Amino acid sequence: MALSPAEARHLAVTAALPPGGLPGPAAVLEHLRIVQIDAISTLARAHHLTLATRIRGATTTAVDTALAQEPRPAAFDYPAHALSLVPVTDWPLWAFRRRAARRHPQYPEAALRATILQHIAHHGPSPLRALRRPGEAGGGWGWGPTKTAVEILGWAGELACTRRTGGGHRLFDLPDRCIPGHLLTDRATDDECQRTLLEHAGRVLAVATVDDLADYLRIHPQTVTRLLPTTPLVPATVGQWDKPAWAHPAALNPPSAPQPALFLGPFDNLLWHRPRARRLFTFTHLFEAYKPADRRTHGYYVCPLLADGRLIGRADLTRHDNALTVLRVSFEDHAGPDALSHFARACHHMATLTTQTRTVIADDAAKPALVTALRTALTEHVAS
Repeated sequence: MALSPAEARHLAVTAALPPGGLPGPAAVLEHLRIVQIDAISTLARAHHLTLATRIRGATTTAVDTALAQEPRPAAFDYPAHALSLVPVTDWPLWAFRRRAARRHPQYPEAALRATILQHIAHHGPSPLRALRRPGEAGGGWGWGPTKTAVEILGWAGELACTRRTGGGHRLFDLPDRCIPGHLLTDRATDDECQRTLLEHAGRVLAVATVDDLADYLRIHPQTVTRLLPTTPLVPATVGQWDKPAWAHPAALNPPSAPQPALFLGPFDNLLWHRPRARRLFTFTHLFEAYKPADRRTHGYYVCPLLADGRLIGRADLTRHDNALTVLRVSFEDHAGPDALSHFARACHHMATLTTQTRTVIADDAAKPALVTALRTALTEHVAS
């Protein structure tokens, strides 16, 4: 199968962002299979942005409420890509990683493991702070003994997180209290697990290289190469790509409905693998929040602008005084004549998504002439 770069890009965008959206968080989780979590909430939580972007008329607040109020948990936290939300129904498919976690050199020694599990058995779902021993340091980036043990027990499937506190802190519980019993199995072999997950990843990516698929699941490229011939994916070539590709047959005839312009959260699935973003969009995605301010090229929480199936620019976004605030903005050379109207539409969408009442562009967000043009485009979009 031969595809042009434009065809591959169209397939990738429509597979990652189904035209018309999906009906709710559970449907998005079922579609993407993995939704990355991150602690930064300057605009919204990463997983709330990813989910809400794909739900018709959703807001990040509504997504948070829906996830919290599900009578049965829709997802569990797991290091599937990075730490991510994974549909509860996929618990059996991560048996290969649970088995590997039990062989981890830092797997907790018996006494600490027993202390943690007994506390949770007695007290119920517990945040990490309730599990730390007296005098043990906590918080920040450091992993003390208890955090290390709890995380690895989560990887190993001896703890599970399906709920959070009101402040967003994970609540760890015993799996048999929060995961349906028929799913609590490690019966599938490593190859069976990874073969099914590869099919899922291939459907979401539509057309992908071995490295793209490996990155989506954080498994070894050699494993991907070995298992691909046993999956439904078919070999493909994409013009100007320097590596062979594989395509999922179910993703090859997407609907032709137009995609509205929108900002993607910096942890959106479409942006995970930087080489793939460059290959598809001729776009270099950077996440610079953890860099010192004077070393950032584009800003703190930078969201790429998707329009007409291309990434045409980016903006450093935050919330302030009930306003979506654009701190910095830039466009790619290929942005085209409609870039300003695309920007205005995307700002309106993101403001609505994050329940902000207006959009403000900082005076130093770009050169003065561009700031003036962007404000005019926003005014015209609101008036229309």
